[in-house]
Parts: sequence; C-alpha cells; structure tokens
Amino acid sequence: MKVIVFDTGPIISLTTNNLLGLLKNLKEKYRGSFYITNSIRKELIERPLKTKKFKFEALQVLRGIRTGVLEIYSSDELRKKTFHLLDLANRCFMVKGEYVRIVHFAEISGIAATLLNDAEAFVVDERNTRLLIEDPKKLQEILGRRLHTKVDVDKGSLNEFSKLVKGVKLIRSVELVTIAYEKGLLDKYIVDVPSPRKTLLEAVLWGVKLNGCSVSEREIRDIVGIEVKR
Repeated sequence: MKVIVFDTGPIISLTTNNLLGLLKNLKEKYRGSFYITNSIRKELIERPLKTKKFKFEALQVLRGIRTGVLEIYSSDELRKKTFHLLDLANRCFMVKGEYVRIVHFAEISGIAATLLNDAEAFVVDERNTRLLIEDPKKLQEILGRRLHTKVDVDKGSLNEFSKLVKGVKLIRSVELVTIAYEKGLLDKYIVDVPSPRKTLLEAVLWGVKLNGCSVSEREIRDIVGIEVKR
C-alpha cells in the first residue's frame, strides 16, 4: 500500500489558501493513503477549534478526515518511536553545554509514522525539520547565526538520528501545488489576466510561501520558469 504522511504546516498552508480540496484530487491520482498522526490532528483541529481566528480552518480539516481524504495513523510502536527520535533530535546541538530544542513531538511523530509505514514521502514545510534530515551542517550554521553564539554538535546523537531517518523523502507544500498545477487541478482558476498561467502559478507558490512553506524567491522563479515553458 502506498502512503504519504503529512505534517501540520502543509495542511494549514493549503487550508488558508483555500486549496485543501486539492488533497482529494491528488489522492485520487496517487491511489494511495494520506496519513496524519493523532498529534498532528490535535494541532490541526483540537487547538484551533478553541480559537476564533482558525476555527473555520479546523472545520475544513475535520471534514477532510471524516470524508477519508486524510486518515489517522496510530499504533503502539508509533509513540515509542516518536519519543526515541525526539530525544535524539533535540540532543543533536548544544549551546554552552545545554541542548537546543529544535523540533516538537507532532512533527517527529510524522517522521516516525513515515518510517513505520515505509511511506513514500513526508510532507513538511518547517525548515529546521527538513535541514535536520537533509543538511544538519547548514542547520548548525543557521542556529549559530540566530542565537549569535557557537553551536556545538553531539555527534553520537546526530549520527544515530541520521542513520534512522536515512532514506526519508521530504516534500513541501510548494511541490504539492506544483504537481497540482502540472496535472491541471488548478485550471479552474485561470482567468483573463496578463500571462494567466504564470500568474496562477506565482499566486499559489507565493500563497504557500507566505503561510509558512520554506521556499526561497529564487526557487519560486525557477519553478515558474520551468513550468510555464512546458
């Protein structure tokens, strides 16, 4: 069975851009399952339902769960693996002998679910999580600049974490909306404006960027340049 696991950020980004409905279409074309964990569900639904600002977004996600577009993955092994990965991840970097907390339980539960299901990808927008898996040296440099001090590495923890997550493929919401664009799922938004296809693609890419997706302006220009020429 094919599986893709989603973190909180990409779903929020799609919802706030009125694009959550894309998941249904993408899932139909993917012919697999879209998973979230209970911890991610709480961040998407339970906490926002207690607010005024994000209550409607929570209702949209809840509908996505109840219609089966998003499925909740839970197992006895998940919690155990999540705690183990979380402990390692938050022991990778130190400042003045103190460990730096860089990731949280929910996003790590998504990584654990990805590993336990041998999922094809983990959809995550958060930069620290992505860099911890793909480029921990760059993350160390960014932390040093942000904290204005030297950041040391606990090589034992980092090596063990990297070994456990080796092979995990990461996707951002920017890639999701680009795939949707390629498959014509956004064509209904093409209207009579100058360069309509370019305008549409720029709009959705900037939409997800401004709602938390870690993507640079250069990347957006490159994506638009490639896609509009097709």
